[in-house]
Parts: sequence; C-alpha cells; structure tokens
Amino acid sequence: MITDLNENELHNINRLIGEGDYWKALEFLKNINKDKKTLMNDWYFGHVYFRLHKYSKAAEHVQNFISKKSEDILNLNFLGEIYTEQGKYDRAMFIFEKALSFDQKNKTTLLNLARLNMNIGDIKKSKTYYKFLLKIEPDNLSYHYSLSRIDKEYLSKSLIEKTKLYSQKNSSNQIFSQLILAKKNESDKDFDSEVKNLLNAHKLYLSGKQKAYQQQFNYSTNLLPNFINNMKKISINSDKKFSPIFIMGLPRSGTTLVERIVVSSGNKIQSLGEADVFDKIFYSNQIVENQKNIFSSNSNFLLDKILEQYKEQGLISDNIVFTDKSISNFLYMDLIIKIFPNAKFIYCRRDPLANIIGILKSFLPNVYWSHSIQDIFFMTEFYLNKLEKINEEKNENFHLISLEELTNNPQDVSKNLFKFLNLKWSNKILENMSSNFIIKTASNLQAREKIKKHDLQYTKIYSKIFKKLNFKNHWLI
Repeated sequence: MITDLNENELHNINRLIGEGDYWKALEFLKNINKDKKTLMNDWYFGHVYFRLHKYSKAAEHVQNFISKKSEDILNLNFLGEIYTEQGKYDRAMFIFEKALSFDQKNKTTLLNLARLNMNIGDIKKSKTYYKFLLKIEPDNLSYHYSLSRIDKEYLSKSLIEKTKLYSQKNSSNQIFSQLILAKKNESDKDFDSEVKNLLNAHKLYLSGKQKAYQQQFNYSTNLLPNFINNMKKISINSDKKFSPIFIMGLPRSGTTLVERIVVSSGNKIQSLGEADVFDKIFYSNQIVENQKNIFSSNSNFLLDKILEQYKEQGLISDNIVFTDKSISNFLYMDLIIKIFPNAKFIYCRRDPLANIIGILKSFLPNVYWSHSIQDIFFMTEFYLNKLEKINEEKNENFHLISLEELTNNPQDVSKNLFKFLNLKWSNKILENMSSNFIIKTASNLQAREKIKKHDLQYTKIYSKIFKKLNFKNHWLI
C-alpha cells in the first residue's frame, strides 16, 4: 500500500535537503522506505540522488514517481535535466519536447530546450526558443542577453531602451542589464564603460553568493592544495586500463578548442567535456573533511568513486581513452597522476592579460572567483605559479600549448600535440572539427567558429584601464 509522508517526515527531509546534508537525507529516506512505501519517497530519492550526482539512481526514482503518479511538466523537465547530466542528449531532447507538448508556453521547458540546442550546436533552433520565451516574458533581460550573444544585431537602440526600462524589475534584470550595456559598450569601443558595467554585473551577482563564494575560494586555494600535498605520502590504488586525456587551464584559455581538435581526429576518443568529476566526488563525499576515516579503511575508495562517476556521466566502459576538460582538474593533477598513471595532461596557456579580459567578459555562474576582478588576477597568478613548478618537474606526460601559437600556426602545434598523445595526425583534422560537438561552456559560440589568429593589440587598452584600478601586475603593459 502506498501512503503519504506525514508532516514530521516532510519537515525533516526538507530540512536535511535545505541544509545540504544529502547523505543524511538519503539515510532518512531509506529508513522510511523500510517501514512503508510512500508516493513522495521516489520524488525525494530522485532529488537527493541528483544532488549526490548519482544520476542513474535519480532517473530510476523519477521514472518510478512518474509511473505511479502521472507525466507532468515538472517531473519531465527534471528527468530531462538528469539525462543531460548523463550525456544522454537525444533522450533529454525527447523528454523536453514531450514536456512542451503539455504546455507550449512553459518557460522552464523552453529554456531547457534553448540551452540544450545551444550545447549541441543547433544555434538556429536555440535562437527560436529564446525568441519564443521573449514573447511570453518580454521584460526578462536574461533572454535578451542570450540572444545578444548569439547575434550582435540584437544589440540595438531599442534593446538598450528596454534595458533601462526593465533593469529595476528584479536582481536578475539588474545583472543582465549591466552585461547587455557592456556588450554595447564593447561594440561602440567605449572600453572604460564596458569594464565599469562588467564589474557592476559581477559585483551584483556575487553579492547574493557570498557564503558559497567564500567556501569555494577557500577550498580551491587552501583546503584542496593542503589535502593534495598530504596525499603524496598515502598509497592509493590506481587504474592502468584507462588512458584519459586531461585538458587543463584557466577559463577562456582555449581548452574547448583543444578538446575539439583532439576528439575530431577520428581516433575514437570520447569527449566528456567539463565533467567536474573530481569536484563532485570530493564535495558529495566530503573527502577533505573525512580523509582520515576514508583512507584508513579503504585505499580503493577514490578510484572506485571516480570511475563510477565517469560512468554515471556517460563514459562507455570500452572507451579507455577519453577527454576531461574540467577547470579544476589542474588543482587535482598530483592526485590524478596517482589514480590514472597512464593519463596525459595538456595545459592551455594564454597571454595572462588576454585571459583575464576573457574571463571578465564571460559570465560563469558556478565559478564564483570569476566574478571578482581581484580574484581573477589572484587565480591567474595562482595557476601560473603552479604551472611553473610543474614545468620544473619535466613530466613526460605533460604538454603545454599556447593558445596564441595554436591559432597562429594550427598545423604545426596540432602535429606536436598528436605526437605527444601518440595519435595519428592528418591535415584534414583541422577541417573536420564537428559542428555537432557538445559544448556546455561559455565559449560555446566562439569554439564553433573556424580557428582565428589572436591579435593581442587590444590588450593594451585594457591594461591602461586595469592600471587605473590600481592593479600593478608585471604582465600589465
């Protein structure tokens, strides 16, 4: 017999989820499930497993909930989001389109379809969905901003007037009004105003994320480096079957372009994009906090969890070579070497000032340090210092690529890259980069274009602006 959760059970499970204590929430749900079968159990199981990045389990419970209740827009959208995380894009598209058949004007469904089509490279269809969203909600500046990124023609005088009119509607509009104005400033070559509006947008966004920002920054620059240093003394079981290719670097440094070249080679290399597997495993299992208990009892723990998570996100077991271009992998590198001794590492380096400008112009919601100009400078220095130490070690499995050199001389640089990877190179590789390549990052549009030379003359303008802001780093011209 299926019953409902009582008031006390609902209060407890919502409290645990609200506090982010997902393992306790999971244990709580399992205990309830022993005593009675409830309709809502599957719903809560699905959400808890999703937050623990156990996507197969999440999908199973959401499907159960739908079969017991009925198909509705809320749960179909959630199921589609799970499939997207698993890399099952065709299935996700089918589910989102089914959800749309229930309500042609559902904003969540339309936004999911706009984003998914953008990720898979169907820009035209993505634009159609964003335009339809604007018909439903014409005062939502995030839709206007997305369209302005797709097509500069949207940066019209009427859009600027709308930006002024709608900017005070809510905090989201305040942020996107600044981003739209910054794009218009850039188009008009008013670079001082552009930087001012970008800084305003990032400041507004970060003001509502202070706790998460502080935790993430402390983790990346303090807790994780200390943990990795301690792990050098601990024996961990490794896997020699897989030969992953980790493509690393700061955001906007060319990692997406390099991954696209590698997987378009015809060598049957699976792309996992920004999988964030190490971050997900470390966060969900609180590995840094619980390291003594974990590694004293199970030396296989990390290896098992990492492989399991890659498979959760679409890694096909027979594909022993795959790419992972997660931003934070560079910080895990010493640990990755122990877990995957056959791994290859490619670091994408870009002119530091050009890289800083690129990050500032981007809007990376989950990379909180990218919303502070001070932290962008700090993290650039942080990465470069670590890169210097790695270069001194002369690791034969580490390869450095300059974005400027790659774009100026793609044939020779890609030849050297393929030689390092022990892959067959042909002169057709640069011509055959698939437009259907999945890109889930802010570089989506640029990375689909043909390779263009990087002229660094523009950095002189921004260098002067940063100097006015009292930055004195040695790479400022």
